[in-house]
Amino acid sequence: MRAFPKIKHLFPVLLAAVMSLALSCEKFGVTPDISLSQKSVSSDAGHVTVSVTASGKWQLALIYMDDSAPWASLTSTEGRGSKDGIFLSYEANATGASRSLRVVLTASDHDYAVTFTQSAVSSSGEGQDPSDNPAPDPKWLELPALQQNSVCHFYYHDMTLGNGSTCRNYSFLWDKDNLVAHWVAYPLNDGLIGRGDRTDDWGYDPKVPRDDQPVLFNAYKGGYQKGHQLPSADRYVGNSNAQTFYFTNMTPQLGSLNGGIWGTLESRVRDWARASDTLYVVTGCVLDDSPGAATDNEGKSVTVPGGYFKALLSYKEHSTESYGNYTAAGFFFEHRSYSGAIVNQIMTIDELEDITGIDFFVNLPAKVGQARADEIEAADPSVLRFWIEDIS
Repeated sequence: MRAFPKIKHLFPVLLAAVMSLALSCEKFGVTPDISLSQKSVSSDAGHVTVSVTASGKWQLALIYMDDSAPWASLTSTEGRGSKDGIFLSYEANATGASRSLRVVLTASDHDYAVTFTQSAVSSSGEGQDPSDNPAPDPKWLELPALQQNSVCHFYYHDMTLGNGSTCRNYSFLWDKDNLVAHWVAYPLNDGLIGRGDRTDDWGYDPKVPRDDQPVLFNAYKGGYQKGHQLPSADRYVGNSNAQTFYFTNMTPQLGSLNGGIWGTLESRVRDWARASDTLYVVTGCVLDDSPGAATDNEGKSVTVPGGYFKALLSYKEHSTESYGNYTAAGFFFEHRSYSGAIVNQIMTIDELEDITGIDFFVNLPAKVGQARADEIEAADPSVLRFWIEDIS
């Protein structure tokens, strides 16, 4: 009987502990974080999206790192809980020098910050200074290992969706000496494909200095077509299609390949994307065994690729044929005509890496672990119905 008073005496202590635990869960259940859809942009005016991860109240602020007059603004500066789709809008940079600011998130009595940089107009008068190139986002599963040097530079483009939000369109590794991208990487699904028509809006890539890209308002000289790396038909949503007609997205490609088996594969990739939650695509070219050079509209030499490839990683939540909901396939084509079926060119990602020398899907181990990622890249896609059913 004397135990009851003791329990009653302990009740306030227990209640305080439970309340403290609840408050602790609210404060620490979600680690606050802040991210930008793009951390580095060209000198043009525009906007990027800000994403906040938090479980309680938060505030955002902009801190200019060079004490300049304000040149950017946020559509939201406070809220509660995680929130996407906040716009960071910025003015055109006419200062002649790169400039930066810090986007600061205050949550759970701590500050979290990310740096945003706007480049100056390059020395050629157009495009982004390669020294200001952003680093690739480690969360993007489509990215291969990055091998930048004095000749090859990494760039990426955002696109505006129909609801006004932005997301990544595609990334690429640009070779300013050979005037082709070694690879173009992008996510693909039915929503990102969209519905619409070709814009045929041929033009310079605003991210790349004009002197470092070919001029391709007309066809290459040398009998080659302007072959898209990211196909026009993969991007009809928002403003994305026009970006597929940038000169940096082209290679000199034989019409018999471009309009033949390669075009068949591009169509099949869209089918696989619609059957996936997301299909992560790397498409590109190799310069080994190049048959020579074509010329652009101003007579500049453009290296003709010796072969073309696609590396594909499908994510499907309810897949029964995958390793942790992922499965992958590779394709490689010499730069020539083909009369066989595309299934004849299917291979493992490991095999494609041996041919191209590129390490694909380097961010996959963070999702599934290194051992599982190795299994996915070594698995034979020719025995999986997802890749070969109805394939031509």
